[in-house]
Amino acid sequence: MLKILVVDDNPINLKFLFYALRHDYDIEMAQDGDEALTKTLVKKYDMIILDLWMPKIDGAEITRQIRSLDSNMNRATPIIFCTTSNADADKKRCYGFGANDYLVKPVQVNQLKEKLNYYLS
Repeated sequence: MLKILVVDDNPINLKFLFYALRHDYDIEMAQDGDEALTKTLVKKYDMIILDLWMPKIDGAEITRQIRSLDSNMNRATPIIFCTTSNADADKKRCYGFGANDYLVKPVQVNQLKEKLNYYLS
C-alpha cells in the first residue's frame, strides 16, 4: 500500500484526511513541521500532503528543506498543499520551494483523490 505523510497542526484536518484516505493508502500523520522533517529523514513516502500555516516551521519551509537536503530520502516525493490560503504570493512561494500542487480548503475528497491518482500512477 502506498504511504502518505499528512502534516497539519489542526487535529480536525488530520482526522479528516486520515479517514478520507485510509482505505486506499497507508497514512502517517505529523502535527508540526519539526515532526514532519524528522519523519522524512528516516522514512520514504510516496506522497506528502502539507498545510501551509503551521507554528515553528510552515509548510513552504518544510518543502524547501525536504528538497534541499541531499540526506532527505523524500527529495523527489510529490508534495501537495492543502491550505486555507488562496493568495497568489503563498502559491508562488510553495511552488518556488518545490511543491507539486496546491489545493485550497475546504478540500473536496474527490478532487484530492484525483490529484493523488495523477501523481501516484
